[in-house]
Amino acid sequence: MKIIDLSCPLDSTYRGAQYPTIGNRVRYHPLYTMPRDGRRVTEFSLTTHTNTHVDAPKHVFEDGKAIDELPLESFYGEAIVVDVPKGELGEITAEDLERVGQEVREGDIVLLHTGWGKYFWTEPRQADYLAVNHPGLVESAAVWLVEKKIKAVGIDCFAVRHPKLSPALSLADRQTNKAKPTEPVHYHLLKNDIVIVEQLMNLEVIAGQRVTVAFFPLPFVGIDGSPVRAVAIT
Repeated sequence: MKIIDLSCPLDSTYRGAQYPTIGNRVRYHPLYTMPRDGRRVTEFSLTTHTNTHVDAPKHVFEDGKAIDELPLESFYGEAIVVDVPKGELGEITAEDLERVGQEVREGDIVLLHTGWGKYFWTEPRQADYLAVNHPGLVESAAVWLVEKKIKAVGIDCFAVRHPKLSPALSLADRQTNKAKPTEPVHYHLLKNDIVIVEQLMNLEVIAGQRVTVAFFPLPFVGIDGSPVRAVAIT
C-alpha cells in the first residue's frame, strides 16, 4: 500500500490560490510556548475554503446541506483520475469528459488532472493569477457528471468551475452590494449532493489510474465547507 498526499500545505507564509479580495488567511498564534509554559499550544485561523478543501451544498444554497450533514461516505471511495491537460482559461467540456466516459462509473469520485496543481506549491504562481486564469468546467461538463451519477468531483485548480462563469467581485463591489456572481457548475453538482474538492496537488502521480481516495472534512456544524487532508491510496 502507498499513500499519496494530494493536499496543499497549510503554511502561514504561503500566498497560494486564495480569493483575490481576501488574501492569505492561514494564521498561527502561539498560546503556550516552551520558554514560558513548558509546552506548545497553537491557535490557528483560516477560511473554510483555504487551500485543499471541500464545498458542501450550503456553499451556494441558502437551505443547502452543511458539511456535517453529508455522510462520510461522500468523502471516501474509488476514484478515476481523468487526464485533461489545460492551459490558461482552458475549458473542460462535456466532450472532453465523453472521451473517457466509458471509464466513469456510477458512484465514482472523479478527479480532474489539468496540470495546474504544481502551481500551488512546487512552482508557485501569484494568487490572483491562479484565481482568475485557471481552467475549469463549463456548464455542459457539470451536467454530464450529474448524469453519470458520480458522488464527488475534484480538481487541481483554484475552483472546479471556469472563471468566466463566476467573475471575481472586487472588495468595492462587495461593499456596495452589487449582484452576486453566478455559480452554475456548483449549482448543478451541489444540488445533487455531489461534493466538490478543490486545489488538489500531485494528481500527475495517479493520472489515468483508478485509486482509492479520502478527503475527510473537519466536523464543523452548520458550515459551508472545510479544509481537508486529501490522499490517494494505491
